[in-house]
Amino acid sequence: MIEIIENTFRILARVTNSKTAMLLSINNFETSVISFVGENPDKFNEFKKALLHLHKRSSIDVRNVQTFPEYKTIARELSVKSCFIQNVYSIIEQNEAFYIVLFYDAENNHLLPTDESFMAILNILSNQIKQYYSNKYKKSSPLPVADDNFDSDSIIENWENNFTRLLSISDDLIFILDKDGCFLKINDSGVHLLDYKEKEILGKHFIEFIPPERNAEVAGAIVKMLQSNDEVKFKTELRTKVNRNIPIEIRGKAITKNGSVIGMLGIGKDVTQLSRTEKEIKKLQPKLVEANRLISVERARTWQQGSLIEELERLKSEFVSNISHEFRTPLASIIGFSETIVSDPNLPEDMKSEFNHVILNEGKRLAKLINDVLEISVMDEGKITLNKSIIDIVEVVKETVEKNYVSSMKKKITFEFEHPNVEVFVDADREKLGSAFDALINNAIKFTNEDGRVKVIVNNLFKDVEVLISDTGIGIPEKDLPYIFQKFYRVSRPGTEIPGTGIGLVFVKQIVDLHKGLISIQSEIGNGTSFVVKLLKSIKANK
Repeated sequence: MIEIIENTFRILARVTNSKTAMLLSINNFETSVISFVGENPDKFNEFKKALLHLHKRSSIDVRNVQTFPEYKTIARELSVKSCFIQNVYSIIEQNEAFYIVLFYDAENNHLLPTDESFMAILNILSNQIKQYYSNKYKKSSPLPVADDNFDSDSIIENWENNFTRLLSISDDLIFILDKDGCFLKINDSGVHLLDYKEKEILGKHFIEFIPPERNAEVAGAIVKMLQSNDEVKFKTELRTKVNRNIPIEIRGKAITKNGSVIGMLGIGKDVTQLSRTEKEIKKLQPKLVEANRLISVERARTWQQGSLIEELERLKSEFVSNISHEFRTPLASIIGFSETIVSDPNLPEDMKSEFNHVILNEGKRLAKLINDVLEISVMDEGKITLNKSIIDIVEVVKETVEKNYVSSMKKKITFEFEHPNVEVFVDADREKLGSAFDALINNAIKFTNEDGRVKVIVNNLFKDVEVLISDTGIGIPEKDLPYIFQKFYRVSRPGTEIPGTGIGLVFVKQIVDLHKGLISIQSEIGNGTSFVVKLLKSIKANK
């Protein structure tokens, strides 16, 4: 019986288009929810406490309730402007009352609570509650109804008429089947949905309106419904008179008498629009996934661009600091030794010669720094041009090795050079390629401690020539390797002061790239570094 009460209450909530509806039982101790339509019943806990407090003091009506702060909070959260509260039945001995509470918008509802059809459904609900709770408390006589608007005798006498009215006002398919599954009753909405006349449906089996491929599934659901006291819910399709299949969701429950099943009451909801919406959502799902992926890519790209800009700003600041230091060091030597020579006319000639030699070397160092900075400027503007010719790469590397031999001797570094005994030609800019190899060899010597080893190898491959510059120096941390060819990047080595501007390897990479070559690096802290440059051999010259 309680399921029937809940079904009637849901119909009541549906026809008023209520956003939230509650059927409550309130006594001196608690407020119990018999049926609830809406979302998140927990948010109404404080509101129910307020109703319980009002019930203890006096009767509950809309005017009193609408003054509650709890009501105003709920109305605001639900975005509703109207509330309807009605006592539908009372048990005086238990001081227990049953109330319906509806939250709805007056302009959007199907039926107003003042409409005659609404009152008919309310009469049905009141009678169902009366019958159920009269049996529950085993009262021999009907218990009085608190509200004078309800006449119990009238309700009983007009029960069939009120139920028929309920069928007529519902937009859903409502039907009654006999114990064999044949139609005994169907409402007007159901008749119109199926495109039949009522007399063409009554007496026919429910399965006759189901597409053949769904027969077994629906037959099983009906059998389950007729054999169980529980509500059964399933989705299927109904075939209309014009052979149109309508997706529908059915909720049904067996009707029993004296413990035997005598039929079934069912409510069907047309979910055509819902099915269309689900199909559209399914179609849009890949687009949504793709859009989210693109958004993620753009976010990552934006983040990377922001990070890159920040990193470039940091590197430029470090570069300005480093280059300033590099400029000051030779300038300090030049100025210091020059002032010494000028201020002391009696300075010995050999000392003057030594000081002049220092001034000359520092001047050359300063000039090289200036040229490096100018190279960076040219690279930024994309103005580097190559003056290519057919050159012997072995000869170019040999000249560079000899140029750095003195530097290696000063640090007592073992300097080795291995190369093929044949000429290996490439189409390249001799000067710029020589400068690139010079920078790599110079770095190898600079970052290798005394008594270390530096080895330069030229390998003559099938289509390529490979130049390997390897050292046993201090190495490069693994975390720095991905950034080693970025402009202004300098490896952080706390406690180690090795001069440098952070632009040498950038220049090398640029020159190799312009020659359509490849450069790679392998390094390990404390075990040295190896650079490998690969260049395409000149096919004509090497034939």
